[in-house]
Amino acid sequence: MYTKQISIICSLIFSLILSMTVYAQQDTALLKLNKQTTTNTFFDKSKSTNDRLNAIKRMGYPEDETFNKLISLAKDKSENKDIRLAALKTHRYDDAYFNTVMDILSDAAEPASLKAGLIRDIGQRTTFRQPSEIRQKLQSTLRLNLDDADESVRLAAYRVLVSAHDIIAIDKIVESLRKGTGVPIPLEDAIELLDVDGSGKHLTTLRPYLDHPNPKVQAQAARALANDPESRKKIVSLAINNKTDKNTRKNALRGLSREDGNFMQYAINIILNTQESADIRYQAMKDAMGRLNYHPEPDTVKIQFAQAIEKVAAGRPARTSDGKELTAEAKLLLPHLRKTFPVISRFYRLRK
Repeated sequence: MYTKQISIICSLIFSLILSMTVYAQQDTALLKLNKQTTTNTFFDKSKSTNDRLNAIKRMGYPEDETFNKLISLAKDKSENKDIRLAALKTHRYDDAYFNTVMDILSDAAEPASLKAGLIRDIGQRTTFRQPSEIRQKLQSTLRLNLDDADESVRLAAYRVLVSAHDIIAIDKIVESLRKGTGVPIPLEDAIELLDVDGSGKHLTTLRPYLDHPNPKVQAQAARALANDPESRKKIVSLAINNKTDKNTRKNALRGLSREDGNFMQYAINIILNTQESADIRYQAMKDAMGRLNYHPEPDTVKIQFAQAIEKVAAGRPARTSDGKELTAEAKLLLPHLRKTFPVISRFYRLRK
């Protein structure tokens, strides 16, 4: 009897394994067919651009023989620029990819959207582990694009170079900001990039823009200068003044939460002020929570923050411009505070 049961079980297991093998083979065949179909569609010039772009998104990792075709297509100037960009973004990072991208970026006649897209792509894919000659070639080619006629190309090149702390790109931005004319990229982006490089190195250059009439520019300056003691009072006044542009206030709060030891005091006041917009109250909640996570604060401040969140949770519903419900967010945050900070947990336990 026992032997018969063992035999039945073994037979069932064998059948199951056989079924799984068949299904796996079928799945593999389907995947291979899908890859072949999408690959053929992408390289078929008779198909629409949208069909070809949708096909390459579904292609997955190309077969070895496909890589040469991708390079040939990318070099073909008669092809649609979006198709050429998609081909290179799908290609692996190797010498063929790198050299093709460098050739396109060195050609002033190539479409701006293609060049800007490739700068962003290669900037994301190039690391410090690349050989020095690769990084030097990329650097010199991107520097050529700092003076491109198209703003999108210039901005893409500046973003990659400044992120790598390239002195040529940084000096061009600093010089133009100090003159106040001839800034090669949108003013708010120039200020943001000096913040990326380290705003502490550029305080005197950035300070005048804290009073700029364009809210986008002022917002970036407020965030970048939050670490500047000379600008702190002005930035705090921007953050707490409900007549200040909303985006400027948000940026000021973000920056001050990292830099100002008094941040929790006015952040809690904003959170409790029901006359404030839900957007600003939510921003203050989020930034205050971030400060508690990464900066030491007195226990009394932690408890005051928890009590403020408790009042918001029990208050009148208010919705932010992107659909967040303030009281609901507060109700989620309060248990987290009690779980994360022992002093808050103890406060509520003793209060009972």
